[in-house]
Amino acid sequence: MLSRDFWHGLFPIIKWMSKYSWKEQFLGDFMAGCTVAIMHIPQGMGYALLGGVPPIIGLYMAFFPVLIYVCLGTSHHISIGTFAVTTLMTGKIVDQYSNHEIANFSSGSLLKTDNISSNHFTSLEVATAVCLMVGLWQILMGILRLGVLGIILSDHLVSGFTTAAAIHVVVSQTKNLLGLKITRFNGPFRLIRSVVAIFSALPTANPAEALTSCVAITVMAVHNDWLKPWYGKKIKFPLPTELFILVIGTIASYFGDLTSNYDIKTLNHIPTGFPEPRVPPYELLPRIMIDTIAVAIVAYAVSLSMAKIFARKRGYEISNNQELLAQGAANVFGSFFSCMPVSASLSRSMLQESVGGETQLASVVSCFLLLIILLWVGPLFESLPLAVLSSVIVVALKGMFVQFRDFTSSLKSSPLDSAVWMATFLAVVIVDIDIGLGMGIVASISVLIYRGHRPYAATLGHLHGTEMHVDIKYFPSAVEVPGIKIFRWAGAIHFANAETFRHVVDSHLGPYKSAALSSRIASTAEKESLSIQAAHVKYGTLDPLASTSLNSGAISTPAVSIVTIEHLILDCSALSYVDLSGTKVLTSLHTDLLNDRGVTLILANCSEPLIKQLDRCNYFQTFPKAQVYPSIIDAVMTIESSNQFAFNNSLNSPIVP
Repeated sequence: MLSRDFWHGLFPIIKWMSKYSWKEQFLGDFMAGCTVAIMHIPQGMGYALLGGVPPIIGLYMAFFPVLIYVCLGTSHHISIGTFAVTTLMTGKIVDQYSNHEIANFSSGSLLKTDNISSNHFTSLEVATAVCLMVGLWQILMGILRLGVLGIILSDHLVSGFTTAAAIHVVVSQTKNLLGLKITRFNGPFRLIRSVVAIFSALPTANPAEALTSCVAITVMAVHNDWLKPWYGKKIKFPLPTELFILVIGTIASYFGDLTSNYDIKTLNHIPTGFPEPRVPPYELLPRIMIDTIAVAIVAYAVSLSMAKIFARKRGYEISNNQELLAQGAANVFGSFFSCMPVSASLSRSMLQESVGGETQLASVVSCFLLLIILLWVGPLFESLPLAVLSSVIVVALKGMFVQFRDFTSSLKSSPLDSAVWMATFLAVVIVDIDIGLGMGIVASISVLIYRGHRPYAATLGHLHGTEMHVDIKYFPSAVEVPGIKIFRWAGAIHFANAETFRHVVDSHLGPYKSAALSSRIASTAEKESLSIQAAHVKYGTLDPLASTSLNSGAISTPAVSIVTIEHLILDCSALSYVDLSGTKVLTSLHTDLLNDRGVTLILANCSEPLIKQLDRCNYFQTFPKAQVYPSIIDAVMTIESSNQFAFNNSLNSPIVP
């Protein structure tokens, strides 16, 4: 029999609703739901245009899939629905496989694309098929526990990708902003071809639509950048300027008869009620199977990143795999009700949390208000100009363009991350969205491999008056222990970087000096040099005076400049993993150092998992466990105790020239 924890994990709504406080939380959820519902209207209708489907589809996406996510999702604050990037990626697939594009929803005229084929599917059929396939991919990844796939899209990759995608969105909406009639392009370099077509068609622009767009964008920009920060300190709830613009534009278009007088395109027919449930064309699924993988991963990664931000802020946990199942189920359910793939929206999610939203009950309130729009209010927006709707989309993209700061800020802090950002950005802008995403993933993985191939390595020295051993490069006051090289490798030793590890160790050891040559140079008649060597023993007591006397002796006695390294201590405190290839390199290092240089290899600060891993690889069959120490201090003091014993014997033995 299935346990209670299983049902709570599969349906998180059971758990959080059982603890829901109607007195303390409902008011915040109600206000947040009302505010987000108002925002859903312009964003839903606008982003639906990006997918090449009627604007009403955007409202369907804010209703049907959301109900499923409320029951299955683990995030309390993200707002599921339309998102510019995923709808744009869906629109690319719709362009490729549909037999026509609805470029003007008002007149019903159809502008054909430049890649006419024998496709017989409508735009809506392709969009619902994409939604179904994306949902199936996400459910499959959730079942296979592949929620960790979200980490392959680093923050800089997502930032560069969404910024470049925002440029695609702006270019795609330019025809509505200026009233142009241009062909929609598909395939690589379509953004460049679209820009060329736009400049070629500029003489045919409609001045009335251009003026309408300019006024709408200016009003919303002034409100968002100047007025909103001013009154936001006094009023908790932001004014729905985008909705006001839609209402004013609709009223002006209706009473001014802008379509007849100025040839301004409008939405025209908006159906009421629920769409008839339909099964997406299953024969199309094999053809779009590969294309939808990128959409599934991007939609999940964006939603997961938003969910984690709010989870850390509010102190609750997110289940990666459950999020995959929740979004997959939401998309599968929505595909039967004329929906495109859904994802979380940053602007709506931030708004929902900032105005007091506590749980996903705010989404239920939002769905209830949108139900009223779908059943009765929708036709009132039939006179809405497409130029106004496109203006809302462009203004909403400001947050994505601000992400250029991520690139500039990472230039100094992390040049490799900035390279990933720019590589992804340029690939998406110049080539195409899906190809650019793939190139960005390759760049991100390449940086990850490079960093793992050559991690941080350092020679450590003793910090006076402490038990600390630090990087002598960053702490000039740290002193190396004469005759002992302490080396730290921060990372793993595996097949990909084993040779690099060996090369770096040799470079830190320096040029080879045989013990026989060093003994001939150090004259046995110079007893003063031996007394200085005796001062090394005091280092084991961590006495600052010992280091002082050592330094003074090293300056006054030339013999001390000839130092033979007799022990190499490998600090394993930052060594995370060693595979079979790494074990072989450690074995050869131990053998070569001992036979060629007379240097003894010592391991210090080894973790228990590392010891067990080395033992499983039979490392201790050739390397004595007596040369493994729990800390650097223990290793150094043991070595110096041995040196003290050897020094006392040397004083009592005759000197042979």
